[in-house]
Amino acid sequence: MATTRRMLQLYVDQVSDELVTEVFSLVEEVFIVLDPAKKTVIREISVEEFGGVVASQAPGIVPIGWTDRAAARVRLFFAGRRETEAFYAPSHVESPEMENVIGAGLGVLELGFSIGSPGKLGLARGIGAHAYIDERD
Repeated sequence: MATTRRMLQLYVDQVSDELVTEVFSLVEEVFIVLDPAKKTVIREISVEEFGGVVASQAPGIVPIGWTDRAAARVRLFFAGRRETEAFYAPSHVESPEMENVIGAGLGVLELGFSIGSPGKLGLARGIGAHAYIDERD
């Protein structure tokens, strides 16, 4: 059985040189075209967050959102179907084989938030994610 191994990879960051009162959500997605004549298997999905947001000029210094807040999702698109199949990170177990897959999208999300006066937010965060996708005869 011949297998074509593919990897989708994504990194997005958000940095501000000045203190802010609002941090916008990070939402990005990358896509790959797949061969619908082959069976598709997702082998692994992983996501990792770097940095974070720190509140200042508030009562005490409170770390907000340092780790484990980012989410990742792989969507599979099928020939002749409007519905997609979704798989979420972390996953290190193979998905079932799926037929007629014409494409895949790897998306990441980390929610934003705001702080009231007189608080300010220092911002330097990033999300890295990857997915391994096999196409099998």
